[in-house]
Amino acid sequence: MEFIRNELQETIRSSAVDFAQNYLKPRVEEIETAEQFPEDLFHIMADMGFLSLSYPESYGGLGAGYLTLSMVLEEIARVSPSAATLLTVCLLPLDAIHLFGTEAQKQKYLVPGIQGAYRGSLAFTEPGTGSDPKQLTTVAKGGNGKYLISGTKRFISNAAYKGPIVVVARDEGADTCTAYIVEKFCKGYSLSKPWDKIGLHGSHVYDVFLDDVEVTEADILGGYGKGFDLLIGTTTYGKLAFSAVFTGIMDGAYDLAVKYAKEKLHRGSPISKFPSMQDKAARVAANTLSSRLMLYKAAEDADTITNDIRRVQASAALVKGYIADLAVETCTMALNMHASYGVTAEYQVERFLRDAVIAPNIEGSADIQRLIAGSYILKSAEHFL
Repeated sequence: MEFIRNELQETIRSSAVDFAQNYLKPRVEEIETAEQFPEDLFHIMADMGFLSLSYPESYGGLGAGYLTLSMVLEEIARVSPSAATLLTVCLLPLDAIHLFGTEAQKQKYLVPGIQGAYRGSLAFTEPGTGSDPKQLTTVAKGGNGKYLISGTKRFISNAAYKGPIVVVARDEGADTCTAYIVEKFCKGYSLSKPWDKIGLHGSHVYDVFLDDVEVTEADILGGYGKGFDLLIGTTTYGKLAFSAVFTGIMDGAYDLAVKYAKEKLHRGSPISKFPSMQDKAARVAANTLSSRLMLYKAAEDADTITNDIRRVQASAALVKGYIADLAVETCTMALNMHASYGVTAEYQVERFLRDAVIAPNIEGSADIQRLIAGSYILKSAEHFL
């Protein structure tokens, strides 16, 4: 299967390559060392329209679709996975508001968010919670149009930046949950120090503490008791975005491994002539190419399939589960192509591996993604492939 970029896609992809090479690449070490993504680079990404790609023109978006967005995230992650991850976590609350928000909520939050006016957050995960909303301990108590939210959310991106956070809380006395739009740093909002992570150092995650945070009926996103539906819909597109990030990580590891093999000499000859290196290079290339093709097919499904959202969800789950494991395998092979130099920071490939090992553990485990996809494949009356 071959994807031929149209003129708009090629123009936008080229702008992402230009940004990555000319703005990101000179500052990758700064991002890695400071463990902070520079504010000026975030605003450049917003000004270049990278936050607006998948949203309608009526809200200030470019209407370019998820396939184009995947291409952009891949090219940015090829140089800086942290930058691509930052874009992805900013898109999650925007997706939630775009898919489930009222017109008033879209005008208030989606329009400025697309322009980069804030860094939003999505908060579902808790210290003792997997993917089951019945396990949520964060509860919204009240009624008659007013609710008080209390609880702890874990591994929340962008929590230290002003802007909205979409909080999913259990409904008092029920097994259902509801999503609310909360303004960060309102009364009752606080957070922990950032977690120390193995990789993706430019994108921090925090624990968020909510102590009787007051919200109203107007802050409910997607309907009362419909929080899990919102999560499923929103994370479908989050899985595609993260899959693009981890495909880009494989691209970056591939670039470094091929360059090293061509330049490193052993007894006067480049090690690229050794059969063992050729075998590893072929496997790294095959893994990366197959991931890209699966990603683009799933993104195309998201752009074109409007009458079967479960198929889109299955496609996103399938590609996320596949790429998550393959990213680790591919970056490990790329590191091994460097031999002992691979574990040194100077050769950078170790950074891609540290970033890649996060893949199976975010936006749903790889095992669960395969179960989601497999369930649809075996239940669907239509041929999936």
